[in-house]
Amino acid sequence: MIVMNAWVEEIECEGGPVVVANAEDFLQWRGAEPFGSEQANELHYWSQFMSELPLEFQPDGPAGHQYISSANPAALRDQLMQTIESLWPGTTVGRRGVKWVATRPDGRKLNAELSPSSEYDRMIRHLDNEAVHAFADGRSAYFWSVAPGWVRIATDPQRGLVHLAQVEFADDEAAVADGYQYAQSQIFSSGEPGQRYCITGGPVVVAWSPNSADDLNEDILTAERDCKLLDMATGGRGARLWLEPGMYESALGNHETDTWGVAWCSLKCIGGC
Repeated sequence: MIVMNAWVEEIECEGGPVVVANAEDFLQWRGAEPFGSEQANELHYWSQFMSELPLEFQPDGPAGHQYISSANPAALRDQLMQTIESLWPGTTVGRRGVKWVATRPDGRKLNAELSPSSEYDRMIRHLDNEAVHAFADGRSAYFWSVAPGWVRIATDPQRGLVHLAQVEFADDEAAVADGYQYAQSQIFSSGEPGQRYCITGGPVVVAWSPNSADDLNEDILTAERDCKLLDMATGGRGARLWLEPGMYESALGNHETDTWGVAWCSLKCIGGC
C-alpha cells in the first residue's frame, strides 16, 4: 500500500465533477459563468409532456432531454414556445433568465435553454465518470464526477500521486474513517487504467468545477512548493497542490458495506508527457 502522508485536506462539492488542472489552465476555466447567447448552437429542452409535442420536436424520442442543433437556437426556442401556446391555449411562458419555462393549464411544464450555457455545461454534457476536457485556447483539465459532499485530497511524499476520495454514506464518524482507509488501501490495486492528463509541473488546482478562476481571491502561480486550501469566493471548494511534471493516469474505484460506501480516483505519474 502506498503511504499517503505528505498532505491531506478536504474540499466541499455540491454535486457534479471535481476539476484537476494545471494552474495556468485553471486561470482560463470559466466554470458555470453564463455564455452569451451567440455561443449557443443547440436548443436543449425537457418536459413532462414531451410525447404530446409534434414529432419535429421529438428528435430523440418521446421522453428524456432533447437537443436540436441550430444556427439560431434562440429563434427555434421562440418557435417551440409559440407551438405550445397554440396547442394548449392558456399556457404561460416565463421568458426571464437562462431557462424559459412553459406551463400548461394542467400544470405540466416544459423547460428550454440555449446550449451550451457555460463551459461547465459544455463539459458535463459528455461526462460519464471521468473525462479530459479541452477549452479556451489549447487548455485542458481532468474531471471526476462526485456526489454532493466532501472530497478528501491526499498527495504522496514524492508529489507524483494525487488521491481523491469521497465517502458517499456512513453510519457514523468511525464508518467515515473506515471508508477513507479502505479507499487508500486500494490505490491502483485494481481497475482498468483510465484517462491521461499532462501535468506540466508546479501548481495544480483541484476544485469543485462550477467554480471559475474569477472565484479566486489569491495568486495561484506563486513559486512556493506547497499544498494548501484556496481562498475562493465559495470558500472551502478548492486546493492548490504542487505536483511533479509528467503524464498522469487515472484509476477509479468504489466499494460499500452495510455501514459505509466510498468512491475514489487516483492520478499517478507514469512517465513524461
